[in-house]
Amino acid sequence: MSLSKKPILLFETIKVQNFEAKNLEFHIKRAQNSVRENLKFDFNEVIKVPNNGLFRTKIIYDELGNFISSENFSYKARNFSSFKVLKSKISYERKFLDRSEINELFLQKGDCSDIIVDKNGVLTDTSIANIAIFLHGIWITPKSPLLKGTTRERLLQIGFLKELDFGISELLKADKFAILNAMLGFFEIKNAKFEIN
Repeated sequence: MSLSKKPILLFETIKVQNFEAKNLEFHIKRAQNSVRENLKFDFNEVIKVPNNGLFRTKIIYDELGNFISSENFSYKARNFSSFKVLKSKISYERKFLDRSEINELFLQKGDCSDIIVDKNGVLTDTSIANIAIFLHGIWITPKSPLLKGTTRERLLQIGFLKELDFGISELLKADKFAILNAMLGFFEIKNAKFEIN
């Protein structure tokens, strides 16, 4: 009897508001870049929401491009005010369904709202979002995030963000701080506090 290796599961989180999937082309592009073959499903056909509210739709697929499932969750944004910076060598270059390493880091946040991962002296992401700082008159986001988010890609494409790696000293000198993901969009956090581990 031979044991075949199960394909890795991946997912996309899509903001659906009033039956409209927001920035869907960026999710499709990331999914296409994440699979070993072609996608074997159409995102437009698998996104089905029950009413015209605001939903976080989770599309699960495998690395071979097969559709697995779609789920809708009503959405209410968390409050973010403080971030604990944690050193880690975590790798999360594709949007893996298995987030156990990220979840383990998140459990170390203490009283903070979320974490920021410090990978070899370069700040990367929070547990659920890319980050950006406003420094010297421009918004910058790390060149090497844990995951290249769809909002990040869209804002880089239009020139709103510039890619530049930065560390703790730049974070603490920055005039502004923001997190960005598909659900929040670009979300500036006023008076953000940082706990350096």
